[in-house]
Amino acid sequence: MLGDGYMNLNHGAPRFTFLHSLKDKGYAEHCYNLFSPYIDYGEKCSKKSSVYDKRTGKSYGRVYYQSKTSPILRDFYALWYPNGYKVVPMDWIDKYMQADGIALWYQDDGSLKDKAYRIILSTDAFKQDEVLFLKELLKTKFGVESMVDIQGRLDISSRREVCKFQALVEPFIHSSMERKSLTQEWKQWILKWRQIEERQAPIFRTSIYLPYDLYNQMQGVGYSQKLNELLTTWLEVQWVDYLINPAKRYKWILAHENTEKGIFLLTPRFQPHVKEKLDLMSLATGFTRSELVIMALMENQKSGLILQLKYPMF
Repeated sequence: MLGDGYMNLNHGAPRFTFLHSLKDKGYAEHCYNLFSPYIDYGEKCSKKSSVYDKRTGKSYGRVYYQSKTSPILRDFYALWYPNGYKVVPMDWIDKYMQADGIALWYQDDGSLKDKAYRIILSTDAFKQDEVLFLKELLKTKFGVESMVDIQGRLDISSRREVCKFQALVEPFIHSSMERKSLTQEWKQWILKWRQIEERQAPIFRTSIYLPYDLYNQMQGVGYSQKLNELLTTWLEVQWVDYLINPAKRYKWILAHENTEKGIFLLTPRFQPHVKEKLDLMSLATGFTRSELVIMALMENQKSGLILQLKYPMF
């Protein structure tokens, strides 16, 4: 109902209808399969039509499904159309909305823009208080930050927030809607990760910013070698155990998003495979190289490894 679904009355009894572009017929069938166990649709519930767009001078095909009247729909109609026009039932949504519902809303009225660096949720048809409620819902219930753009849409434009949102909805994205997901990108990233090998090649000096306590412990001869050893293991563990799986990736991003920021510059010499994996993990999660290094160091403090990294200055 937040997306392409709506309800109308047939002799005072509500029916549920949803429509999609004909090119998304597979997704429309997917939605029908989700709803039909709960709502009776009948044999002739689906129709195709064409609509003419004066702006483009073209006709566009669309497919829609319309249910029969049903007792369950009376309760939903009272929620969504209390005064005869559509509203957002905030209390009900706050109580029942889960990740699969967010995914349906996104597939209906969301878009992935700017080469996967931005997500738009089309909320411009809602009232301002409803848009602000949905913005707050994304933040408090799912941990996703967004802003309201000048058109009244929800705009997720931080790389990390986009990665987090995509990890949240990816398990529920239908194959016909992969254009709105990072599924293909992840297939490429996983393949690229497997192809990165330890090898003899030029060393990359990289700028890393650490909090003072970590920076102070990392100074001295030999810290680059120790960092390479630590990151070789840590990066692989995070990638294989957490990041490949979208549900685990979502929780991993949430768990690490408050990682302390650093302002003290360190320039370690990274081996090529470490540098390449750091860059790839940064791209896939939205965290900077510095943040990833800080995570690795902080998660290994208990082992006493960092204490071994401080050497006398020469």
